[in-house]
Amino acid sequence: MRAHTVVRRGARLGALTGAWPAGIGGVLCLVAAFVFLTGGLYGTALALTAAAGLAVLGGLAGGVAVGTATGLALALAPRRLLARPVLRGLLAALTAGLPLAALSVVLLTGDGYTLASYPPSTHFVDGAVILTVALGAAARSGEIAGCDAEG
Repeated sequence: MRAHTVVRRGARLGALTGAWPAGIGGVLCLVAAFVFLTGGLYGTALALTAAAGLAVLGGLAGGVAVGTATGLALALAPRRLLARPVLRGLLAALTAGLPLAALSVVLLTGDGYTLASYPPSTHFVDGAVILTVALGAAARSGEIAGCDAEG
């Protein structure tokens, strides 16, 4: 299997994975912008409309980046690793999940905040999102790598 085909499959999966949070974030921002627009707060509505655009572009770009990295890791992995579904899934999960975990820590600890500054619900949601993306990459690792259903 050619490496660029595997990377392209990873990018496609990343785009599909990133489309969900991008769409949800964008729609929520647009609904809030409409509420503020009907209330006469035009500046806030404009800022929320811009935030909707950034949410969509950021979600899609992040998804494509994570998917491309996962596809690249699977393309460069040795065949004997790809032949074992558990190891292949672990590689895909780590490649997709670790950058998201690092990004979460970086975003939450800026401006003098620490991870302890946030309620446990924030960490629960972050962990759930990271775990969902990692498990999705692991579940689709065989499809990305071009392996058959049995490994």
